[in-house]
Amino acid sequence: MDGDRAHPNPNASRRFPVEVFENIIDMLYSVFLTDRVEDTRALHSCALVCRAWRVRSQRNLFYSVVLHDVAAIEKLSTVLANAPHLCEYVHEVTLIGRTLHTTASPLSLLPIALHGKLPKLQDLHINRVQEDEDWYPRMSELESAKSLQYLPLHPRFSLFFSAFTTISRLFIYNTTFRYFNDFARMVNSLPALEILICDGVRCVTLGPLPFNMKPRADGIHAPAPPFAPNLRFLALYDVDIHCVQRLVSACGPRLTGLTVLMPFFYDAEMVLPGDLTMERTVGVDLSLCSTLEQLGISLGPEFATDGQSLDRFKAMLGSLGSEVPLRYVRLFANHEDVLTRQGFADILGTVGRVMEDLLHESSAQPSADGEVGEQCRRWRIWFYVWDWEIWLDWWWTYFERCFPTLAKSGELRMTYQPPSHDQRKWKDSGAPRPKPTTAT
Repeated sequence: MDGDRAHPNPNASRRFPVEVFENIIDMLYSVFLTDRVEDTRALHSCALVCRAWRVRSQRNLFYSVVLHDVAAIEKLSTVLANAPHLCEYVHEVTLIGRTLHTTASPLSLLPIALHGKLPKLQDLHINRVQEDEDWYPRMSELESAKSLQYLPLHPRFSLFFSAFTTISRLFIYNTTFRYFNDFARMVNSLPALEILICDGVRCVTLGPLPFNMKPRADGIHAPAPPFAPNLRFLALYDVDIHCVQRLVSACGPRLTGLTVLMPFFYDAEMVLPGDLTMERTVGVDLSLCSTLEQLGISLGPEFATDGQSLDRFKAMLGSLGSEVPLRYVRLFANHEDVLTRQGFADILGTVGRVMEDLLHESSAQPSADGEVGEQCRRWRIWFYVWDWEIWLDWWWTYFERCFPTLAKSGELRMTYQPPSHDQRKWKDSGAPRPKPTTAT
């Protein structure tokens, strides 16, 4: 492929158009981190094959960068300094490894070492791998260092972090902050942030409510700027309910999409302030979410057994005002590998009864012009299921039986995809498909 070198057969280098090779190189991208490590190694090799492959390989190699430790950040900083044209290629950065909670945490160095070198950065993933997790390979000897209780962030970290003015999507996994305020300042420092997804984010101490999260300032101080003013979509999994409440209350008036895990998670180890009288502690209040269009609910196996989730679920949906233009309620399982198909179908049946009751209650109440039943039209249920195609009819049959009113009005939707990884496979994945029963 290299036009600089003579080849014994001049037609050998023209067997395939270069676009064919570029399309194959483009396939070296995966949403799964373990596969992305192998893709990175393959792209390194492709970039060294010939000049015709180099540009496309570098674009893919630097489009999504995976950093494991401080040394990886320093190396990337040096590469970008020596080849400034590569700065334009970087759109995603994933910071992953076992050193995030150590004194050698790469997160503190990230905004300093890469300041001004990532003008097109859009996505930032922060993922802590714990010591006992063997799904991710070990990358350096630093990973054997003793882990701290929380992220060791510099007091001025948020100021440095605010230099990333193009980040619109932030993903944080399995990470602990010392105070909720540290987490809130980090989120609020990104001026262009539109999407925030948190899974397993903890705080050692809840602390007082940050000033810019309060509903209104006191009479002495001027009102604070709104928290994360551009945030439109928020997804919170395994995040303590107090943190969920704070985020939803602060961002509610601007949210168009919200996803929460039920049952709500209560972090027994988090230190709570002495006075929580000003904050709700039982559920999520959606009354401030005046622009909400999609509400996602991830259902865990304890939803129907903990004795309180049904009431909190009903209260959360009931807190939506009749003027809220809600279009979709998305329902899906939280970790199919701990649920059987029939077990989750039973949970859907319980959810369906609650939502059907709410629909009947709202339809019985007259609207401002005296009409009855208009509020029923604001809910559409969208069910997401990961399973093999042979189970499609089985799932749809149960889905319709769980929501008979909405099924008659054609307000049910279902997205059906095969399992993408082991956690998407049901606990009884190998079981034969039974015939649906007549009862929900």
